[in-house]
Amino acid sequence: MKKRYLLIILFLFLCKSYGQEPIQEAYVSKTYVNVDDEWSEVNFSSMVNVASNRKGQLKITNAEFLSQLSDGKANMVEKSAYNSAEFTAQVLTKEKTEKNGLLNLTFEGNLVFKTFDKAYTAASRIIFIINQADIIGLKIYNKDTRKEYAFDLQIKD
Repeated sequence: MKKRYLLIILFLFLCKSYGQEPIQEAYVSKTYVNVDDEWSEVNFSSMVNVASNRKGQLKITNAEFLSQLSDGKANMVEKSAYNSAEFTAQVLTKEKTEKNGLLNLTFEGNLVFKTFDKAYTAASRIIFIINQADIIGLKIYNKDTRKEYAFDLQIKD
């Protein structure tokens, strides 16, 4: 009988420790692009939506931004099934806590753009900027095109 209880407790422990972290949905309030080591603000005609969590999962939806990030290599179509990109094969490479309490998590992986004719994959480095439990910012660096963007995020209610 004791073994059965021990197995149940072990099972519950494993479920809790390997459970999936919830996805946070947000939209981009400000976008910055790094050109020649100078950051400047950029605006898009429609909202950039972001779904992410602290484990490095990320999905970005906005055809205009994603086409720009890929230098036109990903033919994205607004208001269709082909207007998003997902971060895959992510590996945590760096974790840093700032003096102001913000946590920066750096992941290396592939940003996969699903397009209507094929998929485009770009090696990327993404930094998640976290305040307590909320992701409040992102920095995305596309290694193929050498483009870098920074986002301020507003969490959806």
